[in-house]
Amino acid sequence: MAILIGILLALVVGVLPMVVYALILWWFDRYEKEPLGLLIAAFLWGAIPAIIFSLITELVLDIPISTFVEPVTANLVGAAVVAPIAEEIFKGTALLLLLLFFRREIDSPLDGIIYGGLVGFGFAAVENTLYFASTFMESGLGGLALLMVFRAFLFGLNHALFTGLTGLGMALMRTSPNRLVKVGAPIVGLLAGTTAHGIHNGSMTLGAELCWPCLLAFISDWGGVLILLAVIVWASVREQRVIATFLADEVERGTLSQSDYEVICSYLKRVAVRTNAFFSGDLRRWWNLGRYYRLATELAFNKHRLARFAGEKDTQVRIGQLRERVRELRGATHFGSASHL
Repeated sequence: MAILIGILLALVVGVLPMVVYALILWWFDRYEKEPLGLLIAAFLWGAIPAIIFSLITELVLDIPISTFVEPVTANLVGAAVVAPIAEEIFKGTALLLLLLFFRREIDSPLDGIIYGGLVGFGFAAVENTLYFASTFMESGLGGLALLMVFRAFLFGLNHALFTGLTGLGMALMRTSPNRLVKVGAPIVGLLAGTTAHGIHNGSMTLGAELCWPCLLAFISDWGGVLILLAVIVWASVREQRVIATFLADEVERGTLSQSDYEVICSYLKRVAVRTNAFFSGDLRRWWNLGRYYRLATELAFNKHRLARFAGEKDTQVRIGQLRERVRELRGATHFGSASHL
């Protein structure tokens, strides 16, 4: 019974905090929520293929390293070099596939961080569970509790940070018209994520013997988290400005009413209007409001992209399609009245 309880506890504490962190990260994507299916796919990619491919690669490379290097050094090389490179490449593959098949969904630096973070949280959920179960078998509940504090809470954002940096680089490649940025950003992003991962793993490996390197890991990890958080806040403010700027002329076109425009430009007003519809029992209107706001935001982002990439014919077509869909939704649900404010 104790073994079963320990395994269940390892599973819950391994997965649940990562899901909570993922939901918090998802909240930051305030103006244009990414498709739920893609978000789940990103999480599952980190939890299954990335874990499997990384583990196989690390096991295969451990054979020659262990053959030619003494055990202590081999352990450090495996943790600080092999694991970060393998894991960040396989986690980053999800972002590459996203760019290849769903590139329209990447229209802001924030989107890259969101998808990268989701991949990282999925990876951490499974990795933590495996570590927790193994530690419980070896050290019991005491060892499990101590490891939980470190892996689920103190360093619980690590994998999201590492892959979030890769995602940011991918998103900058997609959204920047600067050729140097388009070429260099994904490389720099992957290198930054891999380096941060290597610093963490190397510091924690040395910390098992010397203790003080754990402080370096803490400073590196939380410093990186704070930097990425600053980028998230900047990107969110930037998105609001893009919406306000590129939807302004839609009022003159008749696509939006002035009252709709003011609501769409404010996250708090969006929440207030939809909350009012929800608690009024009008769930259909609540749902349609969400679609209306999302499509209007996509319209703004596509117009912003066209301003930077004037020759993109598919973006021009997309703008026309979005404009018509926004008009249809507005007309069908009478969003133009001031009563919904």
